[in-house]
Amino acid sequence: MKKYIYIILVLAIIGGLIGYKMVNKSHVETKGVTAEFVLKPAELLAAYELDEAAADTKYLDKILEVKGNVKAINEVENGGSISLDTGNDMASVTCEFESKDAVNGIKIGDEVTVKGFCSGKLMDIVLVRCSL
Repeated sequence: MKKYIYIILVLAIIGGLIGYKMVNKSHVETKGVTAEFVLKPAELLAAYELDEAAADTKYLDKILEVKGNVKAINEVENGGSISLDTGNDMASVTCEFESKDAVNGIKIGDEVTVKGFCSGKLMDIVLVRCSL
């Protein structure tokens, strides 16, 4: 019986250490990194509207570079985001930044080039951990 308790205790400690390392693992920044795909917002939306599963297979968790016009600017508690115009009033490409300062100086209608990790399509296509 004691043998099983020791085995469970050792497994719990190992699991805890692995979990701690995963939570505190540094993530890849998009600034200064070459994007895997360079697209316009309308092209990205068209790919998702044509076949969402295929688009997820191709773009999900990859660094995309998207160049387009700013449709909206949103500030959130710990960061900011901008929405890029896709030509479709019902959908846009939302680019989320980790810092509010990243969206300072950007105005609606400005043309910007944004790099970020694609996290798929909800209502909009979302890019996270973005940089200009």
